[in-house]
Amino acid sequence: MRSDNIQYAVLGLIASKDEGVHGYRLKGECEALSDEFWQLNYGKLYRILDRLEQAGELDVIDEIQRGRPNRKVYRITEKGRKSLDDWLLQPVTDNARPLRDELALKLLFLGPEQIDPLHKLIKQQRAIYLTRLAKVTRRRRRLEKAGLDMQATDLVLDGAEMRVRADLSWLEHIERTLLRGFTRER
Repeated sequence: MRSDNIQYAVLGLIASKDEGVHGYRLKGECEALSDEFWQLNYGKLYRILDRLEQAGELDVIDEIQRGRPNRKVYRITEKGRKSLDDWLLQPVTDNARPLRDELALKLLFLGPEQIDPLHKLIKQQRAIYLTRLAKVTRRRRRLEKAGLDMQATDLVLDGAEMRVRADLSWLEHIERTLLRGFTRER
């Protein structure tokens, strides 16, 4: 996901919390909803929050806590809501970026003499995709248990699952075609 899209995802999560949200909770919600699609470490999250605050899209207040340091609570401003609404209504970019896996790039340069390493790479990649598929399934269960409104979330998770299954099919296609062709060339 492009970094400006991540900014809008953060804005969207904050907008869904009328009471505001602090960074630690926000990070947890980002992970719960979308960790399979993009990862957001604390450094990047706080840079985004600072940028949104400087742009006037977030209000920040210090919440006093007993026995712990104060924490910042973020709330979306009217300017932030307008920015989020404008982004939500923009057409989706026509610059899709499929096949961004490292394996796709390696396939361009592996030749018939490297059949064994290619088999190993495909096996490793399959394990990665199966792990992703399991993560999507676990995420779906956790969100359902939390009692969240799942209609839109289900659609996003369906898309993630379909993409992983398509990647697994792609690996099978590689094995059936490319590897068979490499074997004949040997």
